[in-house]
Amino acid sequence: MSAEAEMFNFEAAYEAADALFKDGKRKESRAALEQLLLVPLEADNADGIRAKESAIYRLDQILCADRQSDALIRLLSEIRTFFTLLPKAKTTKIVRKLFDSIFVAGASHSEQLRVCEEMVAWARSEKRTFLRHRLEHRFAMVQFDKGDARESLQTINSLLREVRRLDDRALLVDIHLLESRVYYSIKNISKSRAALVAARTNANSIYCPPLAQAEIDMQSGILHAEEHDAKTAYSYLYEAFEGFHQLGDHAVEARKALRYMILAKISTDNPDELNTVLQSKSVLEYRGRDLDGLRGIADAYRKKNTHLFNKCLTDFGDAFENDPIINRQLKEMYDQLLERHLLKLVEPYQRVQVSFLAELLELDATVVEARISQLILDKKLRGIVDQQHNCLVVFDEQPSKASTAGDGGASSSTAATAGTSSTNAAHATTLYQDSLSTMDSLDKVLSAMFEKIAGKFDHLVEENIAKRKNGGAAKDDKKKDDKKKDATDSAEKPKDAEKKK
Repeated sequence: MSAEAEMFNFEAAYEAADALFKDGKRKESRAALEQLLLVPLEADNADGIRAKESAIYRLDQILCADRQSDALIRLLSEIRTFFTLLPKAKTTKIVRKLFDSIFVAGASHSEQLRVCEEMVAWARSEKRTFLRHRLEHRFAMVQFDKGDARESLQTINSLLREVRRLDDRALLVDIHLLESRVYYSIKNISKSRAALVAARTNANSIYCPPLAQAEIDMQSGILHAEEHDAKTAYSYLYEAFEGFHQLGDHAVEARKALRYMILAKISTDNPDELNTVLQSKSVLEYRGRDLDGLRGIADAYRKKNTHLFNKCLTDFGDAFENDPIINRQLKEMYDQLLERHLLKLVEPYQRVQVSFLAELLELDATVVEARISQLILDKKLRGIVDQQHNCLVVFDEQPSKASTAGDGGASSSTAATAGTSSTNAAHATTLYQDSLSTMDSLDKVLSAMFEKIAGKFDHLVEENIAKRKNGGAAKDDKKKDDKKKDATDSAEKPKDAEKKK
């Protein structure tokens, strides 16, 4: 160790650099902190280690605010020698913080992957298994963010085999959460649910930090929303929003949970409750274009109007374009809203042109016809599409069956109601059911004729002929027996008469 390093006062140097930062002299503070980190340090200098650790966090804050991702990557590689003087837990904390800052600073996915690979190789060479596992978890996260779901799952599966042997429950929670998100992105909901259950099971067996609990709640809400259980989804997402909001430094995650929570509340068809949620004190802190857009979507959903919905997506689409989950939910909501709008339009008609509906919806006629066909198949709309005239024929709703057992003391109004119901039932059309019944009968007749031609019933005919022959022979034998019996009886009668004499 040089004489300069022995005389260097790390605490005083850090305090001077920190004072420059507080005075707004960020450039001078950054230069002083970088100079401090270059000075070598001995393992027994506890004050120097503490000052250098604080300098790393302060420099990380400056570089992240200035979005200097290259400088952050360089800092991470330069302080590797300093990690040998720190406990493994502190080393892991610093590395995770720097990786988060590199992501926030806007580093590309390729740069993040390269840094992860270098740090994983370094941790393996230094035999820092605890740190390596967390770096590999980060590596899988970057692969997922890049869009390589298959490669991310391969990394996760290999990492899970190692971590399960060590029984690191805290890391297992994070890995299973990531696994659930990856499976959700490829629409494998069953495996996503299983991974979330595994994460929750491990979280219940240890002390679960508030951040991890909020992430579990948010993923639970997302999966319940995918299964169209809006009320349960809202409950989980509300807990997630409160958890992120109380942490203070996770505004991005809190805003995401708030968006999903509002969408879940819209799906429950309770506009009054939604207004109450949007006016709450904690929600008002996150006002912005995204919440204005969701407010417009709620209004369109309440009015069953696809035009308003599309207008909101056009005006506020830039606020949602970077969130694949909310885009996926908005697409499902649009499909549901289109069905509602279509049913609302055809309600007053018994026969309506498909082109007219397409004009009202401002959609292509083939799209509208396909949607109508799907509604008919799902039994949400009773009718048929007349292909010859390109129109929709809507059938009357079937009247409910009236009760046959009546009360002797029924009032005249009840009788009038029953008479009206019977009149409606008499005038209700049964064309659809009669047509189906006729076609079923014709189908049975034609099937029987084809089977007869194919010789399917030949063996039955032969059996009937054989039975008739056997039956005829049996009758002839019976007649012969009866004649013999009669002849015997007639011969015995004179003998009996002579004996009596």
